[in-house]
Amino acid sequence: MNSPPTGKKALPSSSKPARRDRPAVELQLAVGKSGVGVELAREAELGALSITELAVSLPLAKFPIDVSGGVRRFRHTRGVLERMTLELSRAKLVPWLASLSRGLLGDRKATVFVGTRRAGATIGLFDDTTGRALAFEVWALGLDDDLVLSIANARGLSLPQPAALLAARLLTSALGGAAERRGSSFVIEKLSSRVARALLPEAGARAPDGSGMRAASFVGAADVCIMHISRLAVPAEASADAVRAREACELLKDTDDALFVGDYDRARPLAIWALERAPRHPEVCMRIAEIDRVVGGRAESALGTLADAESRAHSGFLIAELAIESSDASRAVASLSNSAENEPAIHLAAAAFARASELVQDHHDALALMDRAIARAPSSSRLRFLRLQRRLAAGRAKDALADAQELEALAKGAHAKHDVWRTVGAHWHAAGLASEAGPLFERALRYIPDDLDATAGLGATLIAEGKVARGTALLARAIAAAEKDPTEVLRSRWVLSLARALAESLDDRPAAIARARSIHTDEPEAMVARGLEGRWRASLGDHAGAQIAYATLRELAASRVEGDPSARGLDVKALLVEAAEFERKVRGDLASTQAHLATALRLRPHDRDLEEAYRASCAALAPLPSPVVSESYKTVPPEPIEDEQRAEELILALRAHPEDDSVVDELSTILFRLGRSHELLALLAARVEDASDARRALLLPMQITVLARLEKAARERGHDHEAQLFRDALAALGGVISM
Repeated sequence: MNSPPTGKKALPSSSKPARRDRPAVELQLAVGKSGVGVELAREAELGALSITELAVSLPLAKFPIDVSGGVRRFRHTRGVLERMTLELSRAKLVPWLASLSRGLLGDRKATVFVGTRRAGATIGLFDDTTGRALAFEVWALGLDDDLVLSIANARGLSLPQPAALLAARLLTSALGGAAERRGSSFVIEKLSSRVARALLPEAGARAPDGSGMRAASFVGAADVCIMHISRLAVPAEASADAVRAREACELLKDTDDALFVGDYDRARPLAIWALERAPRHPEVCMRIAEIDRVVGGRAESALGTLADAESRAHSGFLIAELAIESSDASRAVASLSNSAENEPAIHLAAAAFARASELVQDHHDALALMDRAIARAPSSSRLRFLRLQRRLAAGRAKDALADAQELEALAKGAHAKHDVWRTVGAHWHAAGLASEAGPLFERALRYIPDDLDATAGLGATLIAEGKVARGTALLARAIAAAEKDPTEVLRSRWVLSLARALAESLDDRPAAIARARSIHTDEPEAMVARGLEGRWRASLGDHAGAQIAYATLRELAASRVEGDPSARGLDVKALLVEAAEFERKVRGDLASTQAHLATALRLRPHDRDLEEAYRASCAALAPLPSPVVSESYKTVPPEPIEDEQRAEELILALRAHPEDDSVVDELSTILFRLGRSHELLALLAARVEDASDARRALLLPMQITVLARLEKAARERGHDHEAQLFRDALAALGGVISM
């Protein structure tokens, strides 16, 4: 913000350059029965603030008076400030706050909403990239010539910090040095005098005496807040909301000061102390719960705090986020929907409906919520894209295409419009609508003809349509260009599409294997690539290579958790089952067969076919030749999900009671059955070292068996150096490799 002409920072000055054809501030003489004065000839501006009236009396000027020199004749005469009218319009405030919002919710400027009212305003911010939303009220209270601005009811969704803290940071940026921050309230001392000192010297007049000025009235219209200040006026009647907001800010001053510097450990005890002084105060309860939400792991405590509040009128969004953290989706949806209905900040209401939509499983209900979100914020690209995805998942491609067309209309410039159609085309292709995805990629290429992503997408679409030659040519061209250009990112999905086309359509499996192997294991397509590599190697008779590829698939899949998008597709499950069949029928390795099926069942725990196949593999696998194995585990093989859960329980039990040998024995059996050989080896090595001779005699056979299994697996993967390490360890124990 620019400093005022006096050199002292009074109020934020306008970022707009002054017009060159006339001065920014114009004064004129006012002559009446009571004497001579100076007043504004036209409206003046300070930042987003408009000064529509400013009158100064000149008590030392007596009749008869020569006014031929105009205002400049009285430039050395100090007048008395009589009255002033300030206006804050929504049209000016919205872009000004947007310019200050960068970095508050995201890297870009936020979308700003302002709703004005008497002595206050609702301010809302929304980041269309991250989906974060913030809203709060600002209430104005006049104390003589001082103006107190208090933040109240700060709320939001997906915020990285407490809502009240973000609101205070925005107002700090807006007011700069003009106000003194006291927690979440801001005091502008001698407001009218500051404005006069900022304007009058620029027009060639002395700053007037502003003593005795008082806030006379606040007026709130549809798009503007108006404040009248007059000398010796009857003070404006205080708004009840403004008084309550000021009291809450005073109560939480120390808490909010600690929050402002990021000291959460100090802020929470201070808020608890404030709650002791003002029991069940809703703002104090909100602040405590917000701190607990940001710190994390305290959802139940925070919900209990909010339940004790005297009022929960503005805590619905916070309750919803805490309910999500505590896995209570139904409560979160209800709270989000109810709060959004009564929320004046339209973008926060829209974000709440969209968040509720994500938590609803039924496509019809989810789309109804998305419709309500977009009705609140129709210009949000993010919300329209979320509805497009929902419509596509529900099989409503025609409606989803309408959203794509709206997204194109909202996008500004060729690159943005290109990105819309390229992304939409990729989603159509992923949804199995290859025949309809081609025209979408072509629309993307219409804006940027040389874009590699759209070219590759069109190639994959053509392959799916049966136009293999042209499709593979486009894919290969995009891949080659990306490999040569260091500024381009090679997409592994392009490579996988090309590999599948080579193997499945052109019957060139060696070339397909080479393409699949080029996909790095860090890429999301790596699991499918390794599985397909195993399939193609097996069909070529390369059983050793197929076994290694399938084992890599299993290792990658084992690192995923249930619900991981990269492991959710049927492709990964089918490839793991295929790998198990390969190990059973071709190599006769029942342990590897069981390991593949266990991994598949871990990713898809409710698949009955997988359950039956896994049980059959457990029954076929010979029991572990070790006295450590519990007899109860030799009869009916348990489900792998039960084994995983039991293993975690036993690990916790062992930490609590490390001397309990029965826990070690049961955990050893389960880890062996799950194929978690490295963990089992570490467990046994630690126990054998300090065990008695009798106990060591029981543990040693298990340790030898596990080392033999690891040596065999490493040798079959072609990791000879690793296999030699296990072989040396076996030799040191006097073990014999028998697997």
